[in-house]
Amino acid sequence: MSGIINMALRGLAFVFTLIFTALVGNLIASNINGHMVTINFSMFVAALSWVAVLLSLDILAVLFTFIDAIVLAAETRAPNCGNLRNANLPHDWIGWGSANDEHRCRKLQAATAFVWFLWATFCVCLFFTYRQYRSGFSGTSRSSRPSMSQVGV
Repeated sequence: MSGIINMALRGLAFVFTLIFTALVGNLIASNINGHMVTINFSMFVAALSWVAVLLSLDILAVLFTFIDAIVLAAETRAPNCGNLRNANLPHDWIGWGSANDEHRCRKLQAATAFVWFLWATFCVCLFFTYRQYRSGFSGTSRSSRPSMSQVGV
């Protein structure tokens, strides 16, 4: 049963990785001299997430998606994207640097949300992978004690 759940979670992680990669790729494609360090790291995390989804590298995926989610949330600062000019944002804010800053801001907020969803999915995948590892990948009980019929009196 946990194998089915693990496969479903990996499918969900695949979908979140696809959406996150598309959002970050679009941010990179529409950039015009904007702040790129965080966005480039996000693309690295998206590429690593593809590898993690395909090869079950859960611990690395959990670590890097958590770091990226925190960095994106901190850099985005959650402003009202419809009123950016009155938001008191610094000149090097991550949302500046596009022909349409409001659209870029909304893509940043969506990317931040989906990287958090991806992190939560990878955490649950890591839990099921750890449970499977602890059970010896065979689905049998961890206990190796003999049963009563095997004990000689």
